[in-house]
Amino acid sequence: MRRILAASVFLAGLASSAWAQDRTAGVGVGFVKPSDVDGTFWLTANAQFKVAKDILVEPELGFWKKTSSFGNVLDVSFRDFDLGANALYTTERKSVRIHAGVGLGAHLLKGAVGILGFTDSDSATKIGVHFLAGAVFGHAKGANFFANARYDLVSDLNQFKIYGGVRFKI
Repeated sequence: MRRILAASVFLAGLASSAWAQDRTAGVGVGFVKPSDVDGTFWLTANAQFKVAKDILVEPELGFWKKTSSFGNVLDVSFRDFDLGANALYTTERKSVRIHAGVGLGAHLLKGAVGILGFTDSDSATKIGVHFLAGAVFGHAKGANFFANARYDLVSDLNQFKIYGGVRFKI
């Protein structure tokens, strides 16, 4: 856990040193398919800070939850709240900025099971390695659309994500 905090402080320092350079904030929604769990909606928010000519640092938050009920007998739920940061390499082609990157995140996982009104739950924090690629469309001064595909390697719950949203200049 100390390593995650140290990495987060380091990335925040990089981002703050780049505060005067290009920066954006984004919000998105999409689909997540965790291993051994049915797919569900995923929500995300992030910021991007340009730290070099073609390099961005992207701190982020994400959340998904999946709940299933089987009659009034069994209720099962899983959730993941992740806090992380990615490093992205970008290149521009006409009005599209293409990016690919890798990152780390702390995934706060929680599972709960209820049987006939009796419940039990367990939670754990797992480190995830993120691999992602995507594009930002347009050169508008205010907002642009983005789309990403991503795979998170999380020890017990690997996740494929596809999502899109809006990115604003800040």
